[in-house]
Amino acid sequence: MTNPKTTQIKSYKDYLGDLIGGSLMIKESQIVAELLLKKPTQEEWLEAIVNQNVLQKRSDASAKRNAATVKKRLEGMSDEYLEQIASGSTELSTQLMFAATLINSTLLAEFMRNVMLDAKRMFRESLDLGDWESFWDERSRLFPELSKMSESSTYKISQVAFKVIADAGYIESTRSKKLQNVYLLPEVRSLLLQMEREDIISAMELN
Repeated sequence: MTNPKTTQIKSYKDYLGDLIGGSLMIKESQIVAELLLKKPTQEEWLEAIVNQNVLQKRSDASAKRNAATVKKRLEGMSDEYLEQIASGSTELSTQLMFAATLINSTLLAEFMRNVMLDAKRMFRESLDLGDWESFWDERSRLFPELSKMSESSTYKISQVAFKVIADAGYIESTRSKKLQNVYLLPEVRSLLLQMEREDIISAMELN
């Protein structure tokens, strides 16, 4: 099942999104969401991320990279969405960041709606790397540029994808990949309906 929105995507980079940027980074996301609510200028952003080191990273490069990834995933989100991430429970922040990541990466959203849903319906206990590789090969026919990416890049993307899915609670760990049930919080459903993103709801509910 391909999302109708996929046909509107012109570039494989838009389809892939910033998946390679890293995991959900919930603690960092809460801090960045709070910062974004203040509508910082570029100078204020760098002051907080680099000089004040609000993310408490060991290097400026790491702080900038993590902050940029979270910011990119939260681009275009309403103040209400950002407030829920910044001040909500860990479970709420996690689900909202996962939703934001799926919106940013249509590829990952389709993996959830196709591979994860099929695995659930077949009562499989776990996923494996082969599931991702088969899905990647299939999507490479849609976006041939994906097949031209280096082996190290495609491997890193698969690792990050499973880490994000594990962070969101859909698999026990990246090692076991054992499937787990996640129940969508009403606040998350409500915000996604406001955004007319029923496709993301279906990617998260898996039923």
